[in-house]
Amino acid sequence: MASKPQRDLQKAHRRRKNRESFLETLESIVVAFVLAFIFRAFVVEAFVIPTGSMGPTLYGQHAEFTCCDCGYTFAVGANGRLNSRPVVCPNCGRRQRVPPGISPYSGDRILVLKFLYDFAEPRRWDVIVFRNPNQPEENYIKRLVALPGETIELVRGDVTLNGRIAHKSDRAQEALWMIVHDTRHAPTRTGWDRRWIADRLWESDKHGFALPRAPPTGRTAWLVYHHRNTEGHRDNIRDYYAYNSGANGSTTGRNVCTDLRLTTAVTAETAEAVLVVEMRAWRDRFRFRLPAEGSEEPTRIFLNGRVIAEASGGVLPVGRSAEVEVANVDHALLLRVDGRRVTETHYNPLTPQGDVTYKPAPVSEDMLQASHEAPRPGWTPPMACELRLGVRGGPLRIAYLRLDRDVYYVNRAAPGYGTEGYPFTLKADEFFVLGDNSPKSYDSRAWCAASNASGWPPNAGFPRFEGRPVIPRRNLVGKAFFVYWPAAGTRWHIPRVVPNPTGWRLVH
Repeated sequence: MASKPQRDLQKAHRRRKNRESFLETLESIVVAFVLAFIFRAFVVEAFVIPTGSMGPTLYGQHAEFTCCDCGYTFAVGANGRLNSRPVVCPNCGRRQRVPPGISPYSGDRILVLKFLYDFAEPRRWDVIVFRNPNQPEENYIKRLVALPGETIELVRGDVTLNGRIAHKSDRAQEALWMIVHDTRHAPTRTGWDRRWIADRLWESDKHGFALPRAPPTGRTAWLVYHHRNTEGHRDNIRDYYAYNSGANGSTTGRNVCTDLRLTTAVTAETAEAVLVVEMRAWRDRFRFRLPAEGSEEPTRIFLNGRVIAEASGGVLPVGRSAEVEVANVDHALLLRVDGRRVTETHYNPLTPQGDVTYKPAPVSEDMLQASHEAPRPGWTPPMACELRLGVRGGPLRIAYLRLDRDVYYVNRAAPGYGTEGYPFTLKADEFFVLGDNSPKSYDSRAWCAASNASGWPPNAGFPRFEGRPVIPRRNLVGKAFFVYWPAAGTRWHIPRVVPNPTGWRLVH
């Protein structure tokens, strides 16, 4: 048994250790806070998306719906409330009322790499955070589209720079595709007209189609896409944003979209099978021909009957499913199988990503105007685009068909900076930005100068933005790179205060 002096010494030792442990813990906490503040100030900072100007890439305050007909889930901007206007499913066009008592979610929370642009040049298509030049305490988020010294003009929904179309990076383009129709979400309502019309050689197969036997020699078995509006009438594909439909937005879209992507999963049953995809945009016709592996036929891309890219031999594996992606976007034709570009020889110039480009044929103003008119009883507008898929030579199965459209940058201000007919030239250290939700984005197109050097009056319908409609380099905060706190999804029955892990994603 220890003596009293020994016990007193042990107690003093424990008190000293406890005091040292407390001080060490306090020191660790202080250091952690200091490092966190340094990290926040100089490396990464969190921001909340306040509005829907970047939807559907990034959500502001919004609600999430699952279509009562086809089951497709989509977000609708709330802007603080959801009114009595119907929302329209972007996949099947079903109009539906906002369920009573639904509560909106807050906007996505993102991480931003601060001071990145002190060490690296901003890149086109980056999603950037910047300070409002007139109110530096306000942070905005938009997509960077034009760099210092460039002249920007929006033409038929595309970005042109110095008179040439700007091709998006792969990651930016993937973020900007918007659904038109996906057969994996088939409507169940009576009277709904199927979008894909198959000839009698095809059989329905779950979410896709099956061609159990080879078509007769010289014949192609076709699937033809017919687009319809919310009233069920044949119509052109338009720039409809489901995200805007719940807050006094259009439920149909106004501008005709011809930049489209078709993705599908196909299984060639024999080496004789050949998949053919044909598209038309205005006066230009495109044809993608993909034979099965083992075939001596080359894989080819045609423009108006002329071969513009090819690869020797077939590219579709026999006996297993392959993901096929074809697209006409930004005056370039894309062909990928299982995520890989497959053409090896090209006869037209290429984009930086390796897609073959073309110069579109001229389109008359009469055709443009007629195509943009809405259908009415007894009259259907001329179709600005066509799409069909066919098979010849052997049996083949299609698991699904999904059609997407590209973002359409509208000339919302009349006239606006950089809009069609009003090109805008940037000076040194100036950047031009646009929102992905083009009809609802307040961005460089509409920022009104106090003194206008372009010779036309500023727009009266938008708040005044003193100075040039650009972001000076000194106002750049950083690059958005990760959604770390997405709103909880209703389909997961997660409380609103809990992040939805299925929504964690990189920002492109």
